[in-house]
Amino acid sequence: MTGNEVGATGRWFLVGSRAAVREQLAAWFGRPPASAPLAAAGAGDVVVVDARAAGDDVEPLAFGHVFAGVRELKQTAGLIVYVVVDAGDRIGVQLARFCLADGTFAWHDTERRLDAGAIEAAQPTRRQAQPRRPSVDDLLRRVEGHVGTQTAQDSALQRLLQFERDDRLLHKLQDAETGLFDGPYATLKLDEEWKRAMRFHQPLALLLVDLGAGFQRLPEPDRRQLLAEAAGVFLNECRDIDVLARFSPSVFLLLLPGTGPDGAEVLAQRTLAALAERLPVGAGLRLAAGLCTVPDAEIPDRKAFLAVADACLRKAAASGAGGLCTSWQ
Repeated sequence: MTGNEVGATGRWFLVGSRAAVREQLAAWFGRPPASAPLAAAGAGDVVVVDARAAGDDVEPLAFGHVFAGVRELKQTAGLIVYVVVDAGDRIGVQLARFCLADGTFAWHDTERRLDAGAIEAAQPTRRQAQPRRPSVDDLLRRVEGHVGTQTAQDSALQRLLQFERDDRLLHKLQDAETGLFDGPYATLKLDEEWKRAMRFHQPLALLLVDLGAGFQRLPEPDRRQLLAEAAGVFLNECRDIDVLARFSPSVFLLLLPGTGPDGAEVLAQRTLAALAERLPVGAGLRLAAGLCTVPDAEIPDRKAFLAVADACLRKAAASGAGGLCTSWQ
């Protein structure tokens, strides 16, 4: 794809200060950036934001922050927004996605080179039909098939490293709207973490958070923004070892290894408070959460573990006030 294929108006705007980045973007688009102020950008235009932009000559973004500014720009219907991130910065790519950016450019600083090979064409904002989620068995067959395509001459270590560097599988395990893991993968991790906790006598906590029935009735742009905000809260409150997944359209699953009742309840209350602060007021949301921890004499297996957490979630939701319900209340 070339720059001429992006944007209906043929105009593109740059928020940035690095001359080398500007030159390569101009070559990619086939024309220099528009001289009009950023406020003039509208439907069909393209805005490229350099995440490392600095200096007095850079037009300020809303809230004075790159990714908050990107989220604000995406409130303009039909505006296409890309972010320039450093090559290899996967966190920057994920942040851009959570803030609703349409794609990213990778900047190789040592080579002074812009990589647009992975950029995605902007798609209409209307919701596309979602394919049926694969079962866990389908997921395992997909993984086995991917590993089986490697040549027999490769050593086991070579195959492992090659598999680790391949992002295609990771994208297949992600929820398309939030970047968090999807339901089938969460089910797989739940089984894995349950076995590890039982084997090594470690605590394990399971938190289910429901945004409420009103979430599904929101207009598409508002729904997408809300999902991005919620995913950001979960990522900010949890650790790298925690498993974060979108379990159903409005329910998120947080699996917390090595976390007992006290620590899990503190995290749950903190997460609900952050969601209440970050999510828009008046959206008709009613936050509810169910929390369960093991070891527990009343919970003999993984299915019961999930069932108890779900029962706690339903109890919290049925109370009318939402909030948190735990398995020990």
